[in-house]
Amino acid sequence: MRNILSAVIIVIKNNLQYNDVKDTINRVKQIRPELSDYDIIAGINIARRILFREDYMTEEIKREIDMWERSD
Repeated sequence: MRNILSAVIIVIKNNLQYNDVKDTINRVKQIRPELSDYDIIAGINIARRILFREDYMTEEIKREIDMWERSD
């Protein structure tokens, strides 16, 4: 868990949460080479959840998400 938290901190501090995943993995590994890809990907996902603002979730976006979820 400590490695995942380290990845979260690096991702947020360097504003990498919405970059290409492979690029983010490479950038994080430049800083902390001992982190696994799994830890970094988990860190990216947690950073995205932490930084997501509920007020971005408009009714229009909710309808679109529902539409995509029903199409699966």
